[in-house]
Amino acid sequence: MPLVDPDDPNAGFLAGLLAADPAEVSAALRTAPVDSVELRLRRVRAQLELSQEHDAGVALTGLEAAYSDDWRIVWYRGLHALATGDRETAALSFDAVYDAFPGEPAPKLALGVCAEVLGQLDNAAEYYRLVWATDPSFVSAAFGLARVLLCSGDRAGAVRALESVPESSIHYTAARVAAVRARLRQRAPYDALLGDLAASAAQVERLGEFGLDAVRRERLRTEVLGSALDWVLSGSSGAPPGHNRPPLLGSSLDERGLRFGLERSYRVLARLAQRGEERIELVERANRFRPRTWV
Repeated sequence: MPLVDPDDPNAGFLAGLLAADPAEVSAALRTAPVDSVELRLRRVRAQLELSQEHDAGVALTGLEAAYSDDWRIVWYRGLHALATGDRETAALSFDAVYDAFPGEPAPKLALGVCAEVLGQLDNAAEYYRLVWATDPSFVSAAFGLARVLLCSGDRAGAVRALESVPESSIHYTAARVAAVRARLRQRAPYDALLGDLAASAAQVERLGEFGLDAVRRERLRTEVLGSALDWVLSGSSGAPPGHNRPPLLGSSLDERGLRFGLERSYRVLARLAQRGEERIELVERANRFRPRTWV
């Protein structure tokens, strides 16, 4: 979002609304001491966040008539166009801002989003890569780059993009969770998955050190173990003989061991479940994975 002009008469008033809920912001804006362009732009933003696209469009038309040379109105027109599905207008709006501020990363990021929703994956990847390479504070560029690379079939590139998010980022955990899923989701079980399974398992174990909560950790374990079970049942493509296979998340890398591992994880999730129906479903799932035994 564009920074608020410090010389605007409502600059101090708007500074107190930065972390507020959109509905609270909308109500608070009606109590502003005076009218100003920044107040009206903040109202447009609140309307977009509340899915009031029609009201936002009317407000922008008024702003365009009153402040035709203000680039921020062009920016918000781009946001409004994205919200209403007018992708071409969004791209044109952000391109105009990019022409005015070619060194700023935000217009490049916005153009990356537009290219992505328009299906121009190569262009989107180029914008996202440029932003991420020049300003690591724009972590959404790394996620965007991973998305378009995954859509383009470059799974390894998507994983590299997600794993390039540094430990110092507050989005580090989310990026590593996404990297695990990028490695394994929508993979054919007959692929040679052993390397990706091992890397995903190591990542899941490490995520516990970075504060990943128990529910998400166990759900991620079930995803890794479930992919491993499908891979084993399909013939374990690319794997060494059974006695040379390393364990995976504490489970032996064979059907029996993986079923026991999945059963354990689903029972942990059942104990952590907040609702009775969810708990019953998870226990039933654990029972379905449990291998046949004499006891």
